Amino acid sequence: MAVYKTRLGEFDINDDEIITFPSGIPGFENLRKFFILSLQETAPISWLVSIEDEQVSFPIIDPWIVKEDYEIELSQQEVAELEVEDPSELIIWCIVTIPLGKPQEATVNLKAPIVVNVKKAKGIQAILENYDMRYPLMDATKSDEEKKEE
Repeated sequence: MAVYKTRLGEFDINDDEIITFPSGIPGFENLRKFFILSLQETAPISWLVSIEDEQVSFPIIDPWIVKEDYEIELSQQEVAELEVEDPSELIIWCIVTIPLGKPQEATVNLKAPIVVNVKKAKGIQAILENYDMRYPLMDATKSDEEKKEE
């Protein structure tokens, strides 16, 4: 166990909680080691936190909270990179963008989910063709009737 300083505070992290992204995350390819931090005060948003750069953390959310019919299909290359033996080993997150001072304009990147093999502690950011990079988070809180009225 080691203590890591992040922009969200200092945390004790066990080695088995560290997720390695062999190719990094697009735009942050030099960072390979992260952990997922769940804070009660930001739920249902969790955080993908770099242990290599204390200034880097991404707000993430379960995509099925945002879009119930969300579907993801990984390529054979992605499955191999994650060393998937059973789909139940995978957990999926999507990055949330919250504009400064405008939380009502928050969006979720459904196009590029973070996919983690929890058994192997390996992660990737996949790219899906059929989703938007800026899906309005507020849409997730509206009923189907409210969406039709717009």
